[in-house]
Amino acid sequence: MRLLFVHQNFPGQFRDLAPGLMAKGHDVRAIAGHQKPLPEGLEVLRYAPEEPERHGIHGRTTEVDDWIRRGSTVAELAEQWRQQGWAPDAILAHPGWGETLFIQEVYPSSAVILWPELWLRDEHMGVEKGQGRVDLNQRCYLRIKNWLVEGALANCQAAVVPTAYQANCFPAQWQSKLTVLHEGVQDSLLEEPRLQQLCLPDGQVLGPGVPVITYASRNLEPMRGFDRFLHGLVVLQQRKPEAQVLIAGSSGSSYSGSPAEGKTWKDVACEAVEGRLNLERVHFLGHLSHDNLVRVFRRSNLHVYLSNSFVLSWSVLEAMACGAPILAEDNAMLRELEGLGGSVGFCRSGDAQELGDQMAKQLDDHPASESAPRQLSPELRLSHTLTSLEGLIERTVGGRF
Repeated sequence: MRLLFVHQNFPGQFRDLAPGLMAKGHDVRAIAGHQKPLPEGLEVLRYAPEEPERHGIHGRTTEVDDWIRRGSTVAELAEQWRQQGWAPDAILAHPGWGETLFIQEVYPSSAVILWPELWLRDEHMGVEKGQGRVDLNQRCYLRIKNWLVEGALANCQAAVVPTAYQANCFPAQWQSKLTVLHEGVQDSLLEEPRLQQLCLPDGQVLGPGVPVITYASRNLEPMRGFDRFLHGLVVLQQRKPEAQVLIAGSSGSSYSGSPAEGKTWKDVACEAVEGRLNLERVHFLGHLSHDNLVRVFRRSNLHVYLSNSFVLSWSVLEAMACGAPILAEDNAMLRELEGLGGSVGFCRSGDAQELGDQMAKQLDDHPASESAPRQLSPELRLSHTLTSLEGLIERTVGGRF
């Protein structure tokens, strides 16, 4: 089949799906909004996002204007292929930046399958149930974001989300279009041997017998529990001063808004534990390539994942596939990790003492000298995802005519 991927940061969550479908013989093309290197053999049209002067408009209109500009540009690029006689059987896209707004005007006969990720609710702004509502400005933000997703869902034939939690966030009228299917963890990770030692960028070697705790997030921010993690480390170091902690992630903000001017969320979290945490045993690794992140997971004796219920990070499943036991925050999204493979424990949100105690106990239960079991549910493996996605595409394309 002819397949068109659309994602402003392609490949994004299609990192393994696009080449996997190419390997199965499909004609795969993509549209991306960047100039970064991409796999050879993949035909890609690129665009540069516009940054126009905007005066006298409402702040929320700025985002809508950006969606329309991106959507128009993507449609113009797709029109080039249409005029050359190429049209996709299916369009596979993330709708969150407006890129799919007008593409069906170019390809009205193509099936559209979306990856909408989440229908935003109050709790995704950091407000848990029973704690009141977000303020009016935040409610307007949620409404506008969901408005874009709603329009995209109205015009697609199918949509894919990786967890039941994310699917259940969507209103009832869209449930019939949703399929729960994770993007898939590379099967080869299950075959990668565990590492007995790891050399850090500063030259320090974490050899056999050294207990290693890992934490990873695109950005070190409250939505992903980074501040809670540091408070838990204060307790852990009282019980396990020999433990080494590896933290992967940048200092920006993906989902948590902005902290006080001139600071990062990393700054705020570190200041809160200043003088109580032995930073000689806490290593901030910054953004890591995927290969280096996997190496960290292969050495991890415990991977801590404290995200709020939101969008599940790929990294926690990759850590699981690499044989690292998981300690997760006890919430609706992360409870889905139970039964998916390996060892998974839970701790209450915001309880630093319990978190520190649980980390110490997990290290006792899974000493560095032991090899962790390599398990991962078949439904989370890339091979399963590719087979299931092919079936979904075939059914969706077949139902289009």
